[in-house]
Amino acid sequence: MIKLTKKVESAIPEILQTTGSIATQLLLEQAANGDYNFDFKSSIYGHEEVKSDLKKIQHHKCCFCESKINHIDYGDVEHFRPKAGWVQDSEKLNQPGYYWLVYDWDNLLLSCKLCNELHKKNHFPLSDNDNRAIATRNITVEQPLFIHPANDNPEDFIYFKEEIPVAIKANVRGVETIKKLGLDRELLNEQRRARLNMIRDIYDLARSYPDTPEKPAAKRKIEKYKTQSQHDETEYACMLRSFFKEHPIDF
Repeated sequence: MIKLTKKVESAIPEILQTTGSIATQLLLEQAANGDYNFDFKSSIYGHEEVKSDLKKIQHHKCCFCESKINHIDYGDVEHFRPKAGWVQDSEKLNQPGYYWLVYDWDNLLLSCKLCNELHKKNHFPLSDNDNRAIATRNITVEQPLFIHPANDNPEDFIYFKEEIPVAIKANVRGVETIKKLGLDRELLNEQRRARLNMIRDIYDLARSYPDTPEKPAAKRKIEKYKTQSQHDETEYACMLRSFFKEHPIDF
C-alpha cells in the first residue's frame, strides 16, 4: 500500500454530488422509519465517472495490494466502511452497515476482486468497538484498525522484508491490515517476488561491477529502478522503496 496523495484533492464526481446526495437522504429517511432493508444503487457508486476518477487517482492499481488491475479485471469500487454490515473479528455480519456513506467520495476506493471479495469483504475492525459510529454519530469517534490509503500514510505502518509485508514494530493497524486484507497471500507474494528478483539481480550486478569506466553506466541502471520506485504509478512501489532503503546505492 502507498498513500493516495491526490484523492483528497480531487473534485468529487458530479453523480455523487447530485444523484448520490439525493439517494443518501432517502436512505437516512428510510432508516429513521426503522427500515434497514436498503437497496443500494451500484449504478451510482459504481458509475463509470466514479470508477474512471478512481483509476486515474490510483494509477490503475488496487488501493490495497498495488497490483495493476486493468490488464486482468475491471476492478471493484470498494467501500472502505462497508455499506451492508460489518464484522469486527470473525462473528456473523452485524447490521446495519455504514449505509449513509454508500455514496460518500471519501469512502470509495478501487480494489481488485481478490482483495475486496475474498479478503476484506465486510471486515471493518475498530480498536474500540463500543465507539462504532452510527448515522447520528460522527465517524471521527472511531479508531479503525484498517489503514486508509488516502487518509493515512501506509508506509508509516507497513514495510517489506523482501516481498513479504510486515507491520512496523508489530503495530496493530499494520498487523490487522495485512492479515484481514490478505496482503501476504502466497500468490501475491509470488508476483512481488518475481519483480523483486529482477531488481535484486541488477543491483547485485551493478554493485559487483569492477571499477572501470563502465561502472557508472551499470550504476545508472539500478538508479533508474530506484527512481521508478518513487513514482506512485509503479506496481508494488512500497515493496521496492523498502528494498532500496535496505540496499543503498552507495558504491
